[in-house]
Order: sequence, then C-alpha cells, then structure tokens
Amino acid sequence: MLQDVHMRYRNGCMKLFKTDSRNQLVFLASAFVIHPQGYLLTVAHAISPDDTLMVVPAPAEAGFHPVSSEALAAIPVRLARMDKERDMALLAFTDPVEITMPDHVIGVPENVSEGNGVASLGFAFGFQCIYTQVLQQAVICAKMRSTNETNMFLFDSRVHGGSKGGPLVGLDDLRVIGIVSGRFDPLEATPVVDGTEPMPTSFSYAVSIEYAVPLLEKEGLEPI
Repeated sequence: MLQDVHMRYRNGCMKLFKTDSRNQLVFLASAFVIHPQGYLLTVAHAISPDDTLMVVPAPAEAGFHPVSSEALAAIPVRLARMDKERDMALLAFTDPVEITMPDHVIGVPENVSEGNGVASLGFAFGFQCIYTQVLQQAVICAKMRSTNETNMFLFDSRVHGGSKGGPLVGLDDLRVIGIVSGRFDPLEATPVVDGTEPMPTSFSYAVSIEYAVPLLEKEGLEPI
C-alpha cells in the first residue's frame, strides 16, 4: 500500500519556493497537484499574497538522489485562492504545463475512521536544503474540530516542517483526505492558561481536504 501511495503521488508532490530580493529561491513548504488543469494545494500560513512563487517537481526517475541540488528547475506558479481560516491555499501554474495525474484524488473525510492507516508525502527537510521526498506512515488517532470549526485529522507521526502542505492519503482507497499542517500543539488548540508549560507531542495534524472543494469551484473547476 505504501508503495502504491508513493507511485501515485510522488510526481505531483512538489517543493514550494519563493524568490527573495536577490532572486534566490527560498524554501516555503510542500505542495501537490490537485487538478489536471494546473492547480496545486498547500498550506496558507506558508505564503503571502505578494510572494513570487515557484515549484520544483521531484526527479522523474526512481532511485537514489543527492540530498541537495545546486540546480533547481523551478516552475512559476501564482496564488489563485486562499482560505486563511482553513489554512489552505490553491495555486495555479502561470504557464501551461503537461500534467498527468491519477483519477479520483479527493477522498471522503467523513468516511475515515480512527484507526485507519494513512501516509503523508512531502519534503520534510526542505528548510535544511535537503530536497529528498519523504514518505511517512501513520494511523488516524482522532478526528477533531478546532475552535474555528475546522475539521482536522490527528495522526501518530511526527512530521517535520518541510512536510507542511503535502497530502495525507488514506491507505484504503489511496485518496487524499487532508493537507498536512504540522505538529499538533494542544496549547494552540485550547485557551492558554497562565503558567501552562509547553507540551511537546509526537502527533501531527492535517486539515480535512473538504475545504479544497469550494476553492476549486470558485475557479470554475470540478473536483476530481
């Protein structure tokens, strides 16, 4: 199953960068293709509306790859839609690109139960300039709703910063059920009490993919 997830999504999961004042690429997060007409998803908190954005695909061939690369074939993208409340951003390729992607990508979050197996895909160590795509296995531990009524999945894998924006894929049907948002911090999920000590956890969370649907529809696209 994990090999199937990797084969299905590895080419569509990309590194997301912005260009700085010196025209250098600065890593921001992971992103993944969500529609064949040239649209990708990532986390909203990683980008700003005025960023000049680029994505870099994973190497097309399988096998061992250098941990970093001096030459990155960056492709320009633009911010199409953003939902800050749900921490979700829809990007679009600036120029036409040829996209081959699987059918039936968007899953049904309400059908996911605690105990279901999942996998996340992303560039975990991108902030350390290590651009190797990383696949992690996990189990859905809880289905939660945040204080702003956002549906989230809690899973038992400690993702690293560069994996934010990557897909969380259900192992039963190989569909995307969420966007990885980062490690779960219970102090961010509840009102802070004075004197409360930090509580590091080994859990991570993903925002339900359902919030991508209205973003796609606002672009005149039919979710697949």
